[in-house]
Amino acid sequence: MAYPIDVQVEYRDGTRSRGYAVLGIIFLKSILLIPHLIALWVVNLIAAVAAWIGYWAILFTGRQPEGISSFLSGSMRWYTRSVAWIVSTYDEYPEFGFDDGSSGSQTRIDTDSEDRNRLLAALGIIFFLKALVLLPHLIVVAFLQIAATIAAWIGYWAIAFTGELPLGIHEFLVGVLRWQARATAWLYSLTDEYPPFSMD
Repeated sequence: MAYPIDVQVEYRDGTRSRGYAVLGIIFLKSILLIPHLIALWVVNLIAAVAAWIGYWAILFTGRQPEGISSFLSGSMRWYTRSVAWIVSTYDEYPEFGFDDGSSGSQTRIDTDSEDRNRLLAALGIIFFLKALVLLPHLIVVAFLQIAATIAAWIGYWAIAFTGELPLGIHEFLVGVLRWQARATAWLYSLTDEYPPFSMD
């Protein structure tokens, strides 16, 4: 069975905007994302509180409330869609909001109504020990994000000269987004299945 959290971004023909690529090369593309970054800063603060409340709900009922699951899933989709745009895995400016959107970033966050592990919820409540269990992933993701930043910058140059993002760079960047989303989803208790050490 496939891991319940996945990130897919269509490659299409690889054609990307040279103008956006030039903005990326001179570190100005992120300025266009400022409205998203401000909104996501607030959303992520709320998501942290919602996840903590969700831990308590799981501890007492064995389930995460549907409203909390929906909010956390949506916040992850929005964040992932925004990062996918900044690294040029697609060109359409990301949509605001919690839905999948109609752009090229299909971030599938599957959650279910199955019972959640009360022990894992307790680890989240007690001094955020759940994050400590996730530490190996957090370390790997930190290094992958550095590599992804370099890959995205190389991708900007490739796009500027050829008009296309190389498929290998696209797949690597999507893989990093996938790994990060899976780690976050586990921390948020959207799944109890410990994330795999894999970008696939």
